[in-house]
Amino acid sequence: MRDQIRVFECRSVMDLAASLRDLWLRLAEEMFKIESFIIPSESNADRWIRFVEESVAGGKGCLIIAECDSEIIGFTFATISREFPLDVTEHAVGTINDVYVLPEFRRKGIGKRMVAECLEKIKARDVKNVWLSVLVENKVAIRLYEKLNFKIRSYGMFKRL
Repeated sequence: MRDQIRVFECRSVMDLAASLRDLWLRLAEEMFKIESFIIPSESNADRWIRFVEESVAGGKGCLIIAECDSEIIGFTFATISREFPLDVTEHAVGTINDVYVLPEFRRKGIGKRMVAECLEKIKARDVKNVWLSVLVENKVAIRLYEKLNFKIRSYGMFKRL
């Protein structure tokens, strides 16, 4: 197996929309089993594709693709925010929104390569801080982010009413 990670421009988003949509649905299905929050539906997948396309086209998004033999096997999607209602010390903050690798390709360093590539692209846009959130149950992802020098900065808590 030889995997190749590449960054594609906005015009490629719609060219790859069907594959990305399928991968996002798989991500949403896996996440729904853990947290029962974002519904893995066709309409949500379509909204996600539109959001990714608009973000990348507007210079506020970064989408990294992992391919193996011309098949998309994973993606990392991040956004960049430069608008804050209060005075802040850094005027651009990146957020890694999604990281997904097909199960059969996991534990091969692909996620790490995609996130590292994404961080480089974000840094090149004069972003000095990047946030992400990860479920407490996702120990593999937590170890990945720790290897990439992410540190716990805050805790998010949840209560079902």
